[in-house]
Order: sequence, then C-alpha cells, then structure tokens
Amino acid sequence: MDPVTAAPAMRHSPRLPVDLLVSAAESGPEILRTAVASRPSLRESVISALCDHAEAGSIRVLLEREDITLSTTHKAKLCRRSEIIAALGLELAGQDALSPDGLMGQFLHLPAPLKKQAIAAAEMTSLVKQAQTPGGTMPQRPEVNRLRIQEALVNEALLQNKRRFATLLSQGLGLSKSSCDLLLQQDQAEGLTIALKALGLPEFQTTTILIRMLGEDTPLHDMRGLLRMHRTLSHGAAEALVGQWLLHDQGDQKPSLRHSSQYQEAAGRKPAHKKTFAKRGVDVRKKSAS
Repeated sequence: MDPVTAAPAMRHSPRLPVDLLVSAAESGPEILRTAVASRPSLRESVISALCDHAEAGSIRVLLEREDITLSTTHKAKLCRRSEIIAALGLELAGQDALSPDGLMGQFLHLPAPLKKQAIAAAEMTSLVKQAQTPGGTMPQRPEVNRLRIQEALVNEALLQNKRRFATLLSQGLGLSKSSCDLLLQQDQAEGLTIALKALGLPEFQTTTILIRMLGEDTPLHDMRGLLRMHRTLSHGAAEALVGQWLLHDQGDQKPSLRHSSQYQEAAGRKPAHKKTFAKRGVDVRKKSAS
C-alpha cells in the first residue's frame, strides 16, 4: 500500500499489531513513523524503535506529547544520535534529556546555546577529578611523543595540509579520522580549539594553527574569541570533553601514536618557512593582546 494512503490508518486504527508498529518505526518511510508517533497510545517497544530510527520531525512529535514521558533509556538513545542533537538539542535539554556526559560527548553537534553548558559540565568534571585525586594533580612534563606531535601539527598547519593535519590529530587524540576531518570544518572552530588545548598546545602554536587552517574565513572578532576560549578553558576540561568524544565516536579503531611510522615521518618534518612562522607567531600574539 502507498505510504501516503497507509499513514492515516497507521495513525488512527485502534487495533494494529505492535509488531507492525515497530516495523513501521524501524523501516519507515518517515511519513509512517510520524503517523506512528502520533497514535493515541504507544507501547514502550514502539517508542524505543522510534528513538532509534525516526528523524527529527517524528521525534519532535514525541517530545511535544504531554501523555508520554521518555524513559532514561529512550533519552540515552536520542543522545547517541548526533543528527537528533543538532536538530533538537534545545528541546531535549528542556526536558532534561541531555546529561552532562551527553552534552560533552555531543559538543560538536550542539546548538550554540548549549555549548556553554557543555563546557561548564567539563569544568565541573575536571574539578571533581582533581578533588578525587590524592594530593591534587601534580604538573607533569609533556611526553616526548606529545611534544613531537605538537610540532608536527604546527608544521602541517603552516603547509595548510588538512589531510595530514587530520591524520596527526587522529593519532594524537585517539579520535577517528572522520571526527578529525569534522574538526577542520569552518563551523567547528571551537571544537578544534578544544582539541588543541587537550593536546597541550600553547597559545602561540594554537594561534598559528587556527589562522593557517581557518583564518581565511574567520573574522578577527571570532578568532579572538577562540583564543579567549583557549586561555580560559582548563586543560582538564578539554581532556574531559575529548574523552566523551571518544566514547561517542563511531569510527574505526584508532591508530597508535607510539607505533605509527606515519606519525614519526611527519613529526620529523620541518616547516618550509621557519623564519616566516617565527615572525607570524610574534605578529599574531601582538594582535591577540590588543
């Protein structure tokens, strides 16, 4: 039967088998999912299938119903779906469907008003971790591999080699290559700044990277905002955010930093214009301080 013809029956017929409703929620098309979401009453299994498969419009129908309260399991399903967070993050937050871990894990897909909440949750997570560490957190010298990857990232940024930069970022953070490719998109500048903070890059190196990788399309005011974030965000909060990104990452198994010959090759590469970089670093710092 044509879905347009079947939708009214799917919505109003009182005695449809639960298995049929679950199948429609799982297989679609979306017009049938919306019809199922609008039925007068819904079983737990049907709601669960909608939370797994329905698009934002059908999920909004569920969220707007006063007779349905999503369970913790339903909310967790929705929080794992980045496209739903991007479209309905504010609605989910209004129903307390986004936990602190969910906010942090979906940072790259959150609407702008929720990103501040995610950062606040990360700072609180960092403070709790410090409080639970006997004697507090002692400053540690950066590992050799960490220093090498920092230098390699700057080198690739100077060359504006996004492919190699994303590969190095993946190796340094443990994130999938697809996630690191996402971090280099123009609308993910905050995420890239957090990633660089988590890797321990100082402000002058971060400034160089942001300008070389995103500077052509980033207004000066926005660039200053990113540098302000880098200064005020604690290293522990940045690590907490990236740690949640790892848990939400759907990519393949991450490459090992220590045993990656590809990384070793890039880490030993020198920038083509070292004098230019030194001068740029000085100029940029003056601008950011103004």
